[in-house]
Amino acid sequence: MEFMVAVINNFGGFYGTEFYFHELKRAGATVYPPCVNRSDYLTNISGDVVFVGLIHIEQLEKALCERILTERERSGPFLGLHDFIERTYAGPEMLNILISVGAFGFTGLGKKKLLWQANFLQKRQTGITPESPALFKEPTIEFTLPDFPDYPLEDAIDEINLLGFALTDMFRLCADDGRNTVNASEIGGLLGKTVEILGRLVTTKDVRTVNREYMAFGTFLDSRGDWLDTVHFPNTLRRFPFQGKGFYRLKGRVVQEFGVFALEVASMKKVGFKDKKAGL
Repeated sequence: MEFMVAVINNFGGFYGTEFYFHELKRAGATVYPPCVNRSDYLTNISGDVVFVGLIHIEQLEKALCERILTERERSGPFLGLHDFIERTYAGPEMLNILISVGAFGFTGLGKKKLLWQANFLQKRQTGITPESPALFKEPTIEFTLPDFPDYPLEDAIDEINLLGFALTDMFRLCADDGRNTVNASEIGGLLGKTVEILGRLVTTKDVRTVNREYMAFGTFLDSRGDWLDTVHFPNTLRRFPFQGKGFYRLKGRVVQEFGVFALEVASMKKVGFKDKKAGL
C-alpha cells in the first residue's frame, strides 16, 4: 500500500493515477476523498487508511491549499464550514469545489445542505482577507433546512468531474447489469469458448500487422476488479472501434498464448452510465 501511495505521489507508473488507487483498495486500504481536516497536499497513508491529497482536486487553487494546511497546523482542525470560512476566507467557487468533492464529509451534513450554508455565509463575508486571524470568533450559525435528497451516483460524478476519477466502485455506475457475462477469473476454464464480459477500459496499444493493417491489444478491468487482456484483429477493429474511456460489453473467443488467457474480440459495444438519481 505504501508503494502504491509513493507511485501516486510521484505521478509515475504506466497506468493512470486512478488505477493505483484501485490497486490500493484491492490491497486492503480504505481510501477517502480529499478532506480539509485529514488530507495533506499529497496523498497520505496511516496504517491502511488513505486520504486523497488536495493536489488531485484539479480546479483547487494552490494558494488555498497552502492556507488550509497552514491554518490547520497553527490552530488545529476545522470545526465545520463556518469555522473554515472564517479561518481561510475561501471564495464561493473554491468552497463549492471542496464541498462537491466531499472535503467536508466530517461534518456529517449532505452536500446540498453544505452548499446552501456556504452560499448564505459567503454573503456575509467582506471579501477582504485579513492579515492576521480575528481576535474573537463569531458564534456558529444554526440552520434549519428542509431535507435535500442525496443520490450516491451524484457523488461519483462529482469525483469524476473534480478528481478525474471516481473512488467508488465504477461498475456501480454502469447502465449494464452484466447479465449473461462471465468474469475475467473464469475464462481459464472456458478456453476456445465464446463468452461475453463486461469491462472497463484501462488502456489500448495499437500495432500493425504484416499487411500494415491496424490491430490493437486492450486492457480492461472486470466488475470484480480483475484484469482482462483483449485482442482486436483488423476486421473487428474496423467494425467495432474503441470509443474512449468507459464500459464495454465484449464478446469473443477465449484464447491462450504463452500461458496467458485473453479474449479474442468479435464484437464490442460501449455502455453508458446510469441515471444520476438511480440507487447504487
